[in-house]
Amino acid sequence: MESSFRIIQQIRLFVFVFCLSSYCQPNAFNNTGDYESRSFTETEILKCFLEGRCGPKSTNGFQIPPALVSGLYAWYPLDGDIKDKSGSAHHGYFPGGFWPVTTGPSYTLSRSNLPNGTASFNGTDQYFASDFTPLCDEDFAIALWIFPNNATNNQIMGIQDGIGYDPGPRLLLDATGHLEFSAFFTFWGNSSLTVGTSSTVLTANVWTHITYVHNGGTQQGTIWVNGVGVGVTSDLIPTQDLPSVTGCITGSSPLPWRTGKPLNIGFGFDNPRFYSGRMDDVWFFKGRQLSASDISTLMSLP
Repeated sequence: MESSFRIIQQIRLFVFVFCLSSYCQPNAFNNTGDYESRSFTETEILKCFLEGRCGPKSTNGFQIPPALVSGLYAWYPLDGDIKDKSGSAHHGYFPGGFWPVTTGPSYTLSRSNLPNGTASFNGTDQYFASDFTPLCDEDFAIALWIFPNNATNNQIMGIQDGIGYDPGPRLLLDATGHLEFSAFFTFWGNSSLTVGTSSTVLTANVWTHITYVHNGGTQQGTIWVNGVGVGVTSDLIPTQDLPSVTGCITGSSPLPWRTGKPLNIGFGFDNPRFYSGRMDDVWFFKGRQLSASDISTLMSLP
């Protein structure tokens, strides 16, 4: 294993030196979205080796660890675009219609200091959408890195039928800086809500890994921050409209989460609606839960 690691490191060094000494120059790195250009290909090859993502189990030049393949719905590395690199072609898009006009996030240095390696959201008009639609009675997971410009009242992502409509699943930083997962049920008066918050307070201008893992059997989930489980969800009944709710009810009287499309990434329910900060490596899984080991693997990726 150690010798294999040395070989990989030597290959990376060789590719890096070769690129810089010949024609793959750093001034060619400003090629976001220019998929047909020679410089774009060179950049992707260099990034692939430097980030350790090249290998036989790779998709579009990005290696996906075998432990993460099962149930993978979409992976947005946000390396200069909003493409899904999982191989499932669930690419990000701009929803249009009554949703705010956007050109999507801008891009800046990644956590590994690679050009255009992470998305930056200005908190005003930048976001994108995904068709990921998790249900309250199925296993799923959401994982990503965030670097919030402010750690309070900062919307990360959420599903809504329309602007201001009560949301289905959403992630946000609440008024006190705790990470929250919550989702309204479909019901008159919108009286029922699944919600959970982290016991830890997040910090602005720091990279933090966040994960939500949902158990379709119990119809509740766990919140993870930097690889540690720090909160669980439960059902709240703020009015007397419903005497009790346990997870989502199926069968003759369905009471699912609101599941309208799209899932807006960088845009949410409460004002201010737009996310402010950077975001990297957004992963969506359906039909599986992530273990502590899986989350550790995600955090170890460059």
